[in-house]
Amino acid sequence: MAAIVGAGPAGLAAAKRLQERGWKSVILEEHAVVGDPVACTGLISSSGVNELGIRKEVEETLLNKLRGAQIFSHNHEMIEVKRTETVAYVIDRGAFDRALAREAIAAGAELRLETGMIDVRKETVFVEHKGRGEIIKAKVIVGADGANSKTRRIMGINTGIENFVHAYQVDVKGHFDPHFAQVFLGNYAKGFFAWIVPENEERARVGLASTSGNVRKDFNVFINEKNITGEACDMCSKLIPVGEPLKATVKDNMLLAGDAAFQTKASTGGGIILGMHAGRICADAIHDHFASDAPLKNYEKGCNALNNDLRLHWKIRQFINSKSEEQIDKLFREMGKAKVGEFLSEHGDMDRPSRFIGKALTKPSMWRLLPQGLKFLST
Repeated sequence: MAAIVGAGPAGLAAAKRLQERGWKSVILEEHAVVGDPVACTGLISSSGVNELGIRKEVEETLLNKLRGAQIFSHNHEMIEVKRTETVAYVIDRGAFDRALAREAIAAGAELRLETGMIDVRKETVFVEHKGRGEIIKAKVIVGADGANSKTRRIMGINTGIENFVHAYQVDVKGHFDPHFAQVFLGNYAKGFFAWIVPENEERARVGLASTSGNVRKDFNVFINEKNITGEACDMCSKLIPVGEPLKATVKDNMLLAGDAAFQTKASTGGGIILGMHAGRICADAIHDHFASDAPLKNYEKGCNALNNDLRLHWKIRQFINSKSEEQIDKLFREMGKAKVGEFLSEHGDMDRPSRFIGKALTKPSMWRLLPQGLKFLST
């Protein structure tokens, strides 16, 4: 049996895949309700949904369909990426997690709520269930327990605080363009950005993440500067990993997946789609281990392609963070002349930058950005 620590998308994807391949899994979720508290903005790519085959779960929890994004520098320079068709979905994240949990349970997985993992000793998992200590026997443990992963600490993997940003988000009632997400770069969001993601014309998720240490103050500066007014409700706050994806995600009989393994896009903070891919790769490695005694380390090899894209996202984040506000403004002007918005509208992929970065070299309009491209590659 495999014990999956955490009932988020990565862990639930791993549990369902294991059951489908004939192996028992138990999901340990410390909270009383899957998906509560809400973990993120709930913005996922349509291409990722199609690749994972999770359209049913998305349709059950869908709030809005987006056709693109508008990205603003501090001085209001803008890059617009848009298509005529849907490129991203805004979902009810808590309901989405619960839909994934129902699918995992239907496949045969056991879900244990209010069960927090305390420690692991070989094949013994020590947990606390409603205040009482219990023991669970499992041959393999998958740590899909988020950014502040206890499994990762038990494995002895240390990650510095500089590899995280703290996010704060509020649902706001007002008037919004329902077709576009908006991203704002500026010193009020040191090390990251602020965002507006519309649920509809009258409600949006407004948030900010930064490394400043006082994200609530940063958020207030942002909404005051942008004159965002309206009734606020449904606040959430979380830690987002923005470091390089972990190279070592396996130790003995323990594996990491999702946010716990830094399998998040450092450029945007999103992790649902790639985390679910990782969960499935993890389950396949466990299947091979159970079936033919293949090393669990094969999971790390299986994540090579995924990690290539994650490292590109990390390089994008490092590159942006190396620039001042004035340099970002200048870069946006150059990107406008190079028709970057048009290029991304045609070729861009929210999850897999490796699919379009090479194509940029075939566009003469993009050649003017070659010096910046070389700097990006050297970060």
